[in-house]
Amino acid sequence: MLKAAAAEVAAKQATSRLISAALSMNGVFAVNKPPGISCTGLLDYFKRNIGRGAAAVPFEKHYEQEKELRASGNKIRRRRYSLNLRVGHGGTLDVEAAGVLIVGVNKGCKLLGEYLNCGKSYLASARLGVATESCDAEGIITKIANPDSVTGEMLNAVIPKFVGSIEQMPPVYSAIKVDGKRLYDYARGGHEIPPGIKKRQVSVSSIKMLFFDNPHTQEQLGRRVILPVEYSDYFDHNRYRWTGDAGTMKVGNLMIPFANNPDLPFFQLLVQSGSGVYIRSLIDDMGAEIGCGATMTSLLRTSQGPLRLDHDTINVEDLAYVDRVIGAIRHTDNIIQHNIGRQQAKV
Repeated sequence: MLKAAAAEVAAKQATSRLISAALSMNGVFAVNKPPGISCTGLLDYFKRNIGRGAAAVPFEKHYEQEKELRASGNKIRRRRYSLNLRVGHGGTLDVEAAGVLIVGVNKGCKLLGEYLNCGKSYLASARLGVATESCDAEGIITKIANPDSVTGEMLNAVIPKFVGSIEQMPPVYSAIKVDGKRLYDYARGGHEIPPGIKKRQVSVSSIKMLFFDNPHTQEQLGRRVILPVEYSDYFDHNRYRWTGDAGTMKVGNLMIPFANNPDLPFFQLLVQSGSGVYIRSLIDDMGAEIGCGATMTSLLRTSQGPLRLDHDTINVEDLAYVDRVIGAIRHTDNIIQHNIGRQQAKV
């Protein structure tokens, strides 16, 4: 019994030391955000579980709880944290988007502005012939048009119109605040969107069409990018799984069951942009320019600033371990210092 009590005391002391180490962390790191959870929900997991290691709440359980909260339709109210840990992120990714999310810890939060304004790269997939109110597969269908005659050449022809400094209307389902309230709160609550929302000046560095497939003409251009299994399982076999039994696609329907309808022409884009660009709005505008509409079906942020998805991110399961987060912060610091050294060498 004494041994068991001593072991319990030792475990509590070890946890206390880890939590103290977590509270003293300062810096920035990148995490691989999975689709299906908000950035706020992911940071909530981090704050509640950092330092708990193997005793942390499994991320899958937290993920399901977040999903239930969103499905309730009520405003999400979170319990207060016991840790005085300051955490923020350097640029929102939509709930259904995935990839690089920059996280700041304590004093590192002051550095997040640099990442908000830096360049970003995205891999986006989309379908032609349909448009939605949210510009992605989560929304209600607002337009259906015959896309059978659309060619890869037609798509490539409109791309230059959306490169450079362009004006973009933010989607109604977005985190932009109007009169102190986010646009998506107006939309989800069924409230009228305030008038006077203006187009914003944004910068798109480049757009490259990676793949185009029109099943009606049998035209294929490029090579389809196969997403890593953790993303393809979600986008292709889970959230947007095509069953063929959803009936006829109609205006007013949810797009979700039709997102992977193989009768709709499919394309993939690699987009490099500055801050404030909504990729789903970009695709919606391209579809309007072609005339048949287009809807984004998946989005993966592949880089932000110098941090790349395949080399510089940790997984959500790592967020409970202080040593892994500290290692990620040091890794980011090394990349930044290396880039500073390269820039100084050019002067």
